[in-house]
Amino acid sequence: MRRKKRNKYARLLGNTMIFAIGTFSSKVLVFLMMRYYTAVLSTSDFGVSDLITQTANVLIPIATVSITSGIIRFGLIRANDRREIFSIGIVTVFCGYLFLLVLSPILGHIEKFEPYITLIYVYVLTSSLQQVCHQFVRALGHVRLYALDGIFRTVCTIVLNIIFLSGFNFGITGYVLSIIVSDVLSILALGLIENLPSFFSLRRLNPVMARSMLRFSFPLIFATECNWIISMSDRMFISFLRDDHELGLYSVSARIPTIMILVSSIFIEAWQISTINDSSRAEQEDFFTKVGNVYQALVVMMVSGIILFSKVFVRLFAAPSFYEAWSFIPLLVIGSGFACLSNFMNSIYTLEKKSGWSMITVSIGAAMNIALNALFIPEHGPQGAAFATAISYVAMFLIRSIHSRRYIRLRWNFPRFLFSSVVLILQCYFILGDAPLWIPIEILLFATIVVLNADDILIAMNRLLSKFRHANAHR
Repeated sequence: MRRKKRNKYARLLGNTMIFAIGTFSSKVLVFLMMRYYTAVLSTSDFGVSDLITQTANVLIPIATVSITSGIIRFGLIRANDRREIFSIGIVTVFCGYLFLLVLSPILGHIEKFEPYITLIYVYVLTSSLQQVCHQFVRALGHVRLYALDGIFRTVCTIVLNIIFLSGFNFGITGYVLSIIVSDVLSILALGLIENLPSFFSLRRLNPVMARSMLRFSFPLIFATECNWIISMSDRMFISFLRDDHELGLYSVSARIPTIMILVSSIFIEAWQISTINDSSRAEQEDFFTKVGNVYQALVVMMVSGIILFSKVFVRLFAAPSFYEAWSFIPLLVIGSGFACLSNFMNSIYTLEKKSGWSMITVSIGAAMNIALNALFIPEHGPQGAAFATAISYVAMFLIRSIHSRRYIRLRWNFPRFLFSSVVLILQCYFILGDAPLWIPIEILLFATIVVLNADDILIAMNRLLSKFRHANAHR
């Protein structure tokens, strides 16, 4: 039993490290390119290009019917036929895409999108197919290739961005086209390395497996769209109710919290693999509790650090004309922190195949977000959007934390978490209010967060080190 528990934590750590190498390398490259993007694109062009890619990302769950989630959930079960799973995934994407084409006239009526309709739909198709191939490789257990593909696609995107933006001056079209070509190259590379065509066969379209996968995936369409509403609808509101200059500033500020989302996504990818096992309910609760408290501590510390250095980040990673964007970061990063914690709670629904509850809980957050955006953006602009996003993610986390206890009861360190949340609010107050001596006050508050939360992290590190020493001693 002890060996099994050690293997479980070691597997989680090992997969997290592999995903970290791949995902962190690729995302950091993109993040460092932000200064280049803001230099070659105006605030308006940057905002519009970001809006186009995010709109395409909204359409992708419809085209894929969120089948990529089903590929992971069912593909990790060894007893399932992988050829059935891959074939169902590919056919589902093409059927969903045909349905999406029927809706294209609706998008064409939106003035800002009209010149880019074809580009958006090509983006949706290539990205949908790339996601199926990418996630299928992960379901096969080839996590190293999965990570390397992320790096490969990112490097291709950066090189093509430089060619299309600086070489050919394609502007917004070049920015989007670089992503499309990179997805195509990724599909070809994965197809050749894993011989993916051999996994596809129309004869493998098992109706029973297809129903199970679609029953799990279908509610996640709405859940994904609601997540988009919370994270992206604010840009739509700003675009139509304010102006493209503010949209560009807000788009830059929203990129900074991706540092934390990046680290969180690395862990969640590995975590999803580790949670699907044959442990007893008591073992699962113990596993979720120990990992959850460490994860919570890391997220809170990262939120505090990003708030502290928000002005520095904008100076380093964006052109001077975007400096004002720093003021939207504190509230956005608090929202992103609660989004990370909410995603951790959502892994309980994934484990229990209760995707319907993922949909219901996120829809509540989305409804709140729309209402708050409509209320605050007209008067307060991007700052109102940041506030709406933060409140929506906080609400979603609280709902999931309470409701998911019917499946797995996590034993959160609630007093520490509550006090840490108060400190984060104080950080926002002092930096946004530009209070006298705000720098030493911010440093003191950050130190308080570290002292409050470092305990669980140090204990976890000591446990892992002792397990590795124990393993090496028996070799």
